[in-house]
Amino acid sequence: MKVLFLEDVRPTARAGDVKEVKNGFARNYLIPQGFAVQATEHELRRASKLREQAEDRRLVEAKDWQDVADALKDQKVRIEVRTGPTGRLYGSVTNTMIAAKLGEMTEREIDRKGIQIPAPIRAVGDYKVPARFVEGVSATIVVEVVADDASIELNKQMEEAVSQMTDEDTNVLDPSFEDVLAAAEAEIDATAAEDSEVESEDGEGDEAESSEEASEDTSDNSSDDSDDADDSEEKSEE
Repeated sequence: MKVLFLEDVRPTARAGDVKEVKNGFARNYLIPQGFAVQATEHELRRASKLREQAEDRRLVEAKDWQDVADALKDQKVRIEVRTGPTGRLYGSVTNTMIAAKLGEMTEREIDRKGIQIPAPIRAVGDYKVPARFVEGVSATIVVEVVADDASIELNKQMEEAVSQMTDEDTNVLDPSFEDVLAAAEAEIDATAAEDSEVESEDGEGDEAESSEEASEDTSDNSSDDSDDADDSEEKSEE
C-alpha cells in the first residue's frame, strides 16, 4: 500500500514522504496511530505542504538539541557501577545505561541507539563516547565510570583484611598451582593407605576365623576317633 507520512517515523520515513509499505504495517499501525494516510490523489496534494511544515519542525528540534549537546560538553556523564578491588567492573557499561543517565541529566528521552561505544568499558575511568541525539546533531560526551558506594566500602574492608594477613594466611587464601597439586596427591595417598589398612584387617580376621574353624574340626575328629577306640575295646572284652 502506498501511504503519505504525516509525521516522522524513524527510520522508515519523514513527514511528507510517500512510500510503499506492507498492508498490515499500514492498516494496523501507521494509519490507526495517525502517522500516515493512504496516498490518494487528494492526500498527495497535501504532501508538499506537509514537507515544508515537517522541515520547519526539524529545524526547531535540531536547534533545541544543539543547545543540549553544547551544555553536555562541559559536563561528565557519571555512571556508578559495581567494581572489584582493582577497579575492574562486574560486567561492562552499556549504551542503555548511558542513555538513561543522559535522560536524567537532560530530562529528555534519549535513544540508546544513538550512543555508540567505541570499545567495551570494563574499568573505572573517563571515556569519550560519540552520541547522536537527532538527525544533524551529534556530540562527543565524556563518560565518567566510578565505583558505587557499596563497592567502595567492600573493597576498603577487603584491603584492611589483606593488610592484616600473614604470609601463611595469604598462601592459604591464595595457593599456588603446585600447592593445590601437592595437596591433591597427598589426599590420594592417604585414601589409598586407609583402604590398604582396611583390607589388611579384613584379611587377618578371615585367617583367624579359618584357624578357629580348623581347630574345631580337628577336635571333633579326635572325639570321633576316641569313641571308635572305646567301642573296639568293649567288643574285645566280650
